[in-house]
Amino acid sequence: MFSSNLTQSLPATFFTKKENEDVYKTLDFEDSQDFEDAKRGLIAPLDFKILKNESGKVVWDTEKIEFLNDNAPETVNPSLWRNSQLQAISGLFKVVDGVYQVRGLSLSTTVFIEGKDGLIVCDTLKSIESAKAALELYYKHRPKKPVTAIIISQSHVDHFGGIPAVLQYAENPNIPIIVPQHFTKEAISENVLLGSIMKRRAQYQFGPDLPAGPTGVVCAGIGPIVTNGTTGFEVPNVEIENEIQSMDIDGLQFQFLLTPDTEAPAEMHFYIEDYKIVFASENVNKTMHQIYTVRGAKTRDTLQWVSAIDKTIDLFGNKPIDALLMAHAWPVWGKENAIAHLKLQRDLYKYMHDQTVRLANHGYTMDEIAEMIELPDTLNQYWGNRGYYGTLKHNVKGIYNFYLGYYSGHPSDLDPLPQVEAGRKYVQYMGGVANVIQQAKVDYEHGEYRWVAQVLKNVVMVDPENIEVKNLLADAFEQLGYQAESANWRNIYLVGAMELRNGVNKENPPYDSSMVFNKIPVDDFLKLLAVKLNGPKADGKKITINVTVTDTNEEFALYLENSVLTYKADKLSANPDVSVTVDKLTFYGIGNGAITPEQAVAAEKLVITGDPNKFNEFLSLLDQFNPLVNIVTP
Repeated sequence: MFSSNLTQSLPATFFTKKENEDVYKTLDFEDSQDFEDAKRGLIAPLDFKILKNESGKVVWDTEKIEFLNDNAPETVNPSLWRNSQLQAISGLFKVVDGVYQVRGLSLSTTVFIEGKDGLIVCDTLKSIESAKAALELYYKHRPKKPVTAIIISQSHVDHFGGIPAVLQYAENPNIPIIVPQHFTKEAISENVLLGSIMKRRAQYQFGPDLPAGPTGVVCAGIGPIVTNGTTGFEVPNVEIENEIQSMDIDGLQFQFLLTPDTEAPAEMHFYIEDYKIVFASENVNKTMHQIYTVRGAKTRDTLQWVSAIDKTIDLFGNKPIDALLMAHAWPVWGKENAIAHLKLQRDLYKYMHDQTVRLANHGYTMDEIAEMIELPDTLNQYWGNRGYYGTLKHNVKGIYNFYLGYYSGHPSDLDPLPQVEAGRKYVQYMGGVANVIQQAKVDYEHGEYRWVAQVLKNVVMVDPENIEVKNLLADAFEQLGYQAESANWRNIYLVGAMELRNGVNKENPPYDSSMVFNKIPVDDFLKLLAVKLNGPKADGKKITINVTVTDTNEEFALYLENSVLTYKADKLSANPDVSVTVDKLTFYGIGNGAITPEQAVAAEKLVITGDPNKFNEFLSLLDQFNPLVNIVTP
């Protein structure tokens, strides 16, 4: 049984206290420029304490972060605490006359740009509720002109999830929704094949089950503590297709720069000549971002990322700049400061890339390089480059893996035993569970938490019901979380500790993305069905199915043979075992196990011709993924 009351059990140890105290000696905590910038232009704070959705569920409670008004506690890295305080500065802000930003309602920010006839909204936050709250706050203090255009700067959900809410403030439902090239494909396909496990890992990265506070979640690194809400989607109608493209939007001159395959696979920056502002989306932040994202995603192309920032400097650096805006931070004002920030971010990623590749060519392994690399002071001492989201260690590993893969080159690493089998042998070699625990306790008392975590993982994999070992591993995770500068690392460690002590919270599944999922093309859904096919169960089966999707006017021939599912679009087999005629959402529901073919037939949403048993046999071969798989236990 899950119990949030047992999430943390111990205070910071002597070693954790010292580790956190030493942070004060390495960074300039007297530098208050970020706080001045984060508070600059405040028009109004958020105008609610509790934001609820239509069903009455709490989306955001502003009182959850009031603990951040205090000084850094012993259980939080002081640098991360500082970042959390900055991310908690929320409300409606004036950037320059005509350009406004709302922060604190979502992981990302939203920007309101006043056009000649109405309002241009850049990035619509992750949820419908947050987007509506942001617009209502804006309209309380600015003219209530209709939304005339939406710009979505990149393809991650925290930038577009509130589109349906924003459209409610438009007089014309067909206003331009402007996105970078390939946005739609990337936005709705990124989490299809691996959506189940990626959402589960995101529970560790963002820590939604952790209590907010000094021993729990303090922020998300690139934003405040994550808010809840309903994620929506609408298909855009304008794509920026040229690398550099100018466009008049509601009487304003925009110059767009496409930056594909960077932080997001579809992304863009822009400059507004009328307001003299640069918007750099999520390729520029007030933190080190993730080259490899720990929730799980394709490793980013570091050199493309570096090139995108460099092109931004070259393209807009010869223009007047009053402010630089970013999707996850407060602005930087003034051209000199803006260019300096862009260069420091560019050189941060370039240094990581070049030094990782240099050391790899010297023969060092991924893990060795991660321990060796240190940033030069010019990059490391800059607050905007600190590792609140990405970290130097896991980014270096991501860069190594991007080029050389997971294999170290050592033959022993070519075919290692999986974690349960390896754990059994490690524990046997170490003299048994009791002996490992005894030694781990000694190392824990010496503050060797990384090693304790590494070795006790093996014991938990061998003896997952052993309460003593799970609690000791949880204690080690907890101290590592207290020391972490990265919000991601802190959350991951603390969620791991929580689940070791209390089990998996079955009452709080990963966020519901069904509104986005339902927009995916049938072609992408068939790719998912092919992944869900249980190969061993399908051995020896041979089934041909014709599928006609009524509302999209598409036809597909599905072939199950040799334990794989293939399909042909715009084609029907001449000799199918079974044919189905169905609308898209019903088909998705059947494939995902939400409804049975019999229920769909009864509802007159499915017509089957041929052998219906063959269709049911095919469906019986599909796995349904558990959204709450174990991570810290086998």
